Amino acid sequence: MTERRNVGDEARGLFSGFEHYRILGASEIRTALENGMIALDTNVLLSLYRYNDKTVQDLLSIVNAAGRRLFIPHQVMREFWRNRQAVIASLGGASKDAQAALGKNAASTKDAISRWAKNVAIPDEDRSALLTEVDTFYAKIRARIGNEPVRIETHTPTARDSLLAKLEHLLDGIVGPPLDEAEWADAVAEGEKRVENLVPPGYMDAGKLESDLPEGASGDYLVWHQLLAEGRIRGTDCILVTADTKEDWWNRGERGAAIGPRMELIEEYLAKAGHRFFLLEPADLLRHSTVLGVGTNPESLNDIERVRDEVVASMPWTAEAVNAVLGELDAQGQVQASVIREAVDLGGRISRARVYELDGRDEGQMLRGFTRPVTRVTAELVARDVIPDGLPPLLDAVYEEGVKSSHFAVPQEVVQLFDAGRNSRTWASRASSFDTDSVSPDASETTAARPVLTITCPYCQHRFVGVKLSRHGLIKCGNCGQAMRV
Repeated sequence: MTERRNVGDEARGLFSGFEHYRILGASEIRTALENGMIALDTNVLLSLYRYNDKTVQDLLSIVNAAGRRLFIPHQVMREFWRNRQAVIASLGGASKDAQAALGKNAASTKDAISRWAKNVAIPDEDRSALLTEVDTFYAKIRARIGNEPVRIETHTPTARDSLLAKLEHLLDGIVGPPLDEAEWADAVAEGEKRVENLVPPGYMDAGKLESDLPEGASGDYLVWHQLLAEGRIRGTDCILVTADTKEDWWNRGERGAAIGPRMELIEEYLAKAGHRFFLLEPADLLRHSTVLGVGTNPESLNDIERVRDEVVASMPWTAEAVNAVLGELDAQGQVQASVIREAVDLGGRISRARVYELDGRDEGQMLRGFTRPVTRVTAELVARDVIPDGLPPLLDAVYEEGVKSSHFAVPQEVVQLFDAGRNSRTWASRASSFDTDSVSPDASETTAARPVLTITCPYCQHRFVGVKLSRHGLIKCGNCGQAMRV
């Protein structure tokens, strides 16, 4: 039986208490763009370095049209400065990678032709002609690819960074204040609780819990906390423009199409600020630019989508690169070297409990920042051109649930390189963890201690005669570069 409403009780309707279920359309977005607070996420500011000049001009014109309704959370500014140089360092990477790959392929092709010519006794002039054709072919391709124009480098003085000059003018008086020490600590703790309980936003950053970041995995929540506070002060709708497409921000349909913000976020903003919360990607902002009286170039939309769809390629680890990192860690007396070795022996992962044993620390202590020495040494070796840039982390904390890492992992490519399962005591006794001797085709040098072998590489099927076997039973194919055990 339906309970009767007493006189004086507040009448309720279909969406009363269920406003977060509304799916807002273009008209609501237009209203919010005209009257609400427009906030930019860190990734939007950093992507300005990746866009072409016209796209940057279009985006900044739109943002400028928002005037004092623009807002940048202090956490966004902190993350921008923290990551700016890394983004600048990555510029031009696509062309560099392509040019490097073509150079290696050219050398490999010429090497194969030289070996073939030797085996079938091709005259030197014919061999030289073939090698010249290879050089000409690859030179044409490399010339067509060219090099991306680098507008700025990591060592460029900030005074000469034209983008910074524009942002400095645009964001004057727009950036929110930092949280005081107590509020910041409370917000970080709340962010960690949300990660543990899968409450948006930020739980998709669980891998940062034990990183060396001062806020750990709470960066997204700090942004959200500051948006809520500013929205409450302004009493307006909020539009966050972000390139973050993870599920802890977005509500998506069955086929992955974005519907809008997570309903929990809509409900929380409504409860604390009394207004509506919207998410837009940078491309969406361009599509709605006329609302702010700004016209944009259609090519700018393509440029934004190009950057959005970029796949960040990583370089594969080699035995030499792993040796270099572990050798440096050993020289510094870092326990992480032993952790990596044992993780490889165990098939690519090592338990949290075992890491505590190797490190000799009490299990009540956090492992925050444990992978930092590996990251630092890797970066130092990259800077010295000892190992290539773009390698995946050699040691990574893995979170299967909760706020503590369940185990640590090394890339499977490293495990495959060095035959997981070898005796860890043997590893520990070696200063050079993965000592390999590179073999070249038709090697003939032999010693009494290193027997002469004839083998076929299991990767490229090239046959080697007179192979030098290292004292560890490992060699590296001089044709394809793969390491193998004999």
